[in-house]
Amino acid sequence: MNITISKFSIIILFLSLGILFSSCRTSEEIVEPEPEPEVAEETVEDEEWEEEEEEEVVEVDRIEDLNTINFDFDRYNITDRAAMLLADNVEKLRENPNVRLRVDAYTDHVGGDQYNLRLSLRRAASVVDFYTSNGVSDDRIDSRGLGKAPVPCSEAEMDSHSPGCEKNRRAESHPINPRR
Repeated sequence: MNITISKFSIIILFLSLGILFSSCRTSEEIVEPEPEPEVAEETVEDEEWEEEEEEEVVEVDRIEDLNTINFDFDRYNITDRAAMLLADNVEKLRENPNVRLRVDAYTDHVGGDQYNLRLSLRRAASVVDFYTSNGVSDDRIDSRGLGKAPVPCSEAEMDSHSPGCEKNRRAESHPINPRR
């Protein structure tokens, strides 16, 4: 009887190990590759191509030198100095009623990305509010809050086309082409 119990115990042990190891999976599962799509060759008949009419070139009014403003640290309110600069922009925009405007707002690199994105949106909105409260129609204005300001390129980086920096750009307000 001792022999049958030990044979029985050994059989149970092997069955348990077999079940245990058969339920284990490897970290990499075998995935069958998707079949490649069949390429059907089509014969292209000669078609007469109509020449597209050239779009009429519209002369765009431009204002080359709008003022940019800076905000105080962690603020989006317009200072007295900034209001004077924006008032000058308003006069130029009134003199050129066909010019559209885009307001781009940035922040410095202090703080988290999400916080700076929200702050830049509030800054852009405050500039748009200034313009609209001073007579510039809001349908002439597009605005963007772009978060942290791009890092300017050094001379060496500009020569090597480094993807980690951007060429200096004007921040705040600048005219854009009218919508079509």
